[in-house]
Amino acid sequence: MEKFSSPEEIIDIWLSEGYEKVYNATSKEFQKIVTLEQFIELSTSFNNGVKNYQLETKTVLQNLTHYVWLDDRREKAVVASFDKFNQIQRFYLTPFTVFPKTDQQYTENKYIMPIRDEWFVFWGGTNEFVNYHYLYESQRYAYDLVKVQDGQSYQNSQIRNENFYAFDEDIIAPADGKVVKVVDGIKDNVPGEMDEHNPAGNYVVIEHANHEFSMIAHFKQNSILVNSGEIVKEGQLIGKCGNSGNSSESHIHFQVMDSPDLVYGKSIRILFKDGKEPIQGDTISNT
Repeated sequence: MEKFSSPEEIIDIWLSEGYEKVYNATSKEFQKIVTLEQFIELSTSFNNGVKNYQLETKTVLQNLTHYVWLDDRREKAVVASFDKFNQIQRFYLTPFTVFPKTDQQYTENKYIMPIRDEWFVFWGGTNEFVNYHYLYESQRYAYDLVKVQDGQSYQNSQIRNENFYAFDEDIIAPADGKVVKVVDGIKDNVPGEMDEHNPAGNYVVIEHANHEFSMIAHFKQNSILVNSGEIVKEGQLIGKCGNSGNSSESHIHFQVMDSPDLVYGKSIRILFKDGKEPIQGDTISNT
């Protein structure tokens, strides 16, 4: 396997047509999917007209370090994931899609994250590489939050929900408002399995001032403590984190919308009270 002093130097070697050297640093699994000839052909075509690449994001998730580089026109993205031995496990090339109009539109209200203690942003940010929701208007600025210790979201094994640090943790109201929709009673999934028929699982929608609606999804079955029509205060306990809906492990999905309709409502970029805007890889808390 080709060795590099650091993953960061790979992009310059690759742009300088060191394609075979970079290819030799990829995993055997990658090389089973993409041949050297294909890699060179795709790389040559992609680099046509590019002067340089700049590192956009670097995040550590699930024992892999993920890099996203953008070209000088911010039109192309190179995404690479490295293991602890600096072997490339994933390397792909794609157009860089942005939505500048909605990126510039923030909520009128200020919110807190709906959690206590420290949580980890698994998905969040304004591009598809740090936030897979981004391409979908109804979820564009959503966050997926988990709890992590020593780089893992679970202890012992992944076979039981109770082994996940986020499971049964308190979930709170992100701002003052009125509960307008509650779905409860959906069973928590066996970790690794998902309920595609009920994507949000157990969830709560709260109406806030200025016709803004927050939605928190994937609550634990029968843990929601509020009812439709109830007035809630910021920080009030509203339920427990679970693993219901289209969820493979215990986590919370949080977003703010311009409508209570999960399908046709549009996600709004969230303005937070602390002035921060977390992205994938950040550790967050309300303290």
